[in-house]
Amino acid sequence: MSLAVMIILGIAGAALFATALIAIWRIVAGPSQLDRSIAADLMVAVVIASVGIWIIGTRSDTELGILLLLSMFGFTGAVGISRMVSDRLVQRRQYDRLQNDRKRGQ
Repeated sequence: MSLAVMIILGIAGAALFATALIAIWRIVAGPSQLDRSIAADLMVAVVIASVGIWIIGTRSDTELGILLLLSMFGFTGAVGISRMVSDRLVQRRQYDRLQNDRKRGQ
């Protein structure tokens, strides 16, 4: 492997490490459950990218199954988060509508 590829993989690994630290901090300190969920989804993306870097660095394709499985896990996590947010918005709109109806009735 050439020196340029090694340097690029090292920079990418350092960036992923910094991203993982930020995501872990957001999971621990995040003020809401949505922040924690998004940070956990980000951690899945960091792991996927790390496995991709590992595949490039070792020139091995045996980990592609792991990469595919993690990608499906990350997709379902993102869909779950979006459904959670949309359900909350619907409930909030219904609550606001009920409060407005009560105010008009008084």
